[in-house]
Amino acid sequence: MVGQVKIVGILMMVNGILTILIGGLYAAMGSIFLFGMPGGPPPGGGPPPGLFAAIYGVIGGAVILCGLLNAIAGYRVMTFRNRALGIVALFANVFVLFTCYCALTAIAMMVYGLIVLFNSDVARAFEMVSAGATPEEAIGRLTRTYGDARDDYDELSSPRSDWEDRRRRRREDIPSDDEDRRD
Repeated sequence: MVGQVKIVGILMMVNGILTILIGGLYAAMGSIFLFGMPGGPPPGGGPPPGLFAAIYGVIGGAVILCGLLNAIAGYRVMTFRNRALGIVALFANVFVLFTCYCALTAIAMMVYGLIVLFNSDVARAFEMVSAGATPEEAIGRLTRTYGDARDDYDELSSPRSDWEDRRRRRREDIPSDDEDRRD
């Protein structure tokens, strides 16, 4: 999981920037309601356009702040600093759900990011970096190795081919029924 912290940081920055854009769109829609509609309440006693401008302005401002928080926290998480800020920023994505535009990405980012940041090895990596280690040292020290030098995607050392070779050798060692009958 420690190797995925940088990925989480990058995704948080991308999600933050997109959230800032949606927040700006909401704030712009609020100003369109205020300045684009004729003054006064509509006929029939409906709410004044200023109320819609205020609602959209508040939602847009909150979403912009959440996006800014995600972008800043994403950079800090990517450099293994301020894990708590990253967790707070991910939980702040709840406010983005009100827009419905970024709801799916906000939920996905919250789930993935919180799973990674709540991992105990990740917490130790953040502590190591705060104690003076580099992020690469923390990743190298806390990433689990499998005891061999092969790469996970190395085609030459396939577990399937090893299994087939062992199975074939066992078949050769066990005599068949025909050989037993001849004796």
